[in-house]
Amino acid sequence: MIENRRLFELDAMRGLAASSVLLFHFGVFKYGCTGVDLFFIISGFVIFMSLEKSASLKRFWLSRLIRLFPSYWLSIIITIASVSLIGHEVSKGLGFVIGNALMLQPLFKTTYINSVYWTLYVELLFYSVMSCLWYINQLKNIEWIILFGLIAISLFNGIHLLIGNSSAWYTRTFIIGRALFPLVSHFQTFAAGIIFYKWYTQGVTKSRIFLLLFTIIATGLSHNDSVMINGYLNTFEHIVCLVFFYIAFVLVIKNKMKFLRFKLLILLGAISYPLYLIHEPVAVGLMHYLATTISTPIAIVISSLVGLMLSYLMTYGFDIPMRRWLKREIIDFKSHLMEV
Repeated sequence: MIENRRLFELDAMRGLAASSVLLFHFGVFKYGCTGVDLFFIISGFVIFMSLEKSASLKRFWLSRLIRLFPSYWLSIIITIASVSLIGHEVSKGLGFVIGNALMLQPLFKTTYINSVYWTLYVELLFYSVMSCLWYINQLKNIEWIILFGLIAISLFNGIHLLIGNSSAWYTRTFIIGRALFPLVSHFQTFAAGIIFYKWYTQGVTKSRIFLLLFTIIATGLSHNDSVMINGYLNTFEHIVCLVFFYIAFVLVIKNKMKFLRFKLLILLGAISYPLYLIHEPVAVGLMHYLATTISTPIAIVISSLVGLMLSYLMTYGFDIPMRRWLKREIIDFKSHLMEV
């Protein structure tokens, strides 16, 4: 059962995920913290699809780096400007600069200049794992790999949940392992996206239903060590939100979510990446500033509009033109080398 239609619903869902995270940081929608889970599910779906169709890893990584870094670097400049305006100093250490410039903060043992950047490091880890599987020609066995991956992370997180800090050795191993490889706490959401892609292209099977149920169990076991979410939701609430996302994906696959193709929602999806990157230093920062002189609801509305407008300008005035230019220049350069 192979579908060829573009899933505009995923674009809309990406926009809704970014908006939910924004509302969460405004402090008005605590369940918005799970928007990150939705991002990861969508990423699992899209990245597996891209790699499965990719002719080479070079092409895949070139496409991803061009997609991620221009807006990311611009958002760093915006973040620094925003932080400077309120009188805060930005660290100038070499590790801090290089780590944040490359999205590799944990490897340089430094902090994130913008707290939302932690998800980008997790994304890069997922790309790397999937690229390794592509390289050794194992994408065809992805469902078996997901099964063993879920078993591994369930044991890793489950043992820590069970013994707590009673074992100094395991606690240290867990903390270091999770710090350097936080995918162990989020693999299940990417895996769910892959499973939904297989469902979308090949149909539903009992094994795929089982794997989806396993991802829910893995979410429960990793909840206590999830970034941010465990501070606002309990395990049950987290799982309910995840099930809600799964139901939405099933409905999308069955073509029952056509209302998500609404143009404004698709536009929101188009600007979702810049919105996610700059919403905290710009929109949330502005909201806190305005709330000192006007009512909080009005401050939220104004700040949201400013964040959306800036994200629109970043997308259509910078990101899309820059990506087109980079692709054109790289293709022309490769063509020139072939001629020489």
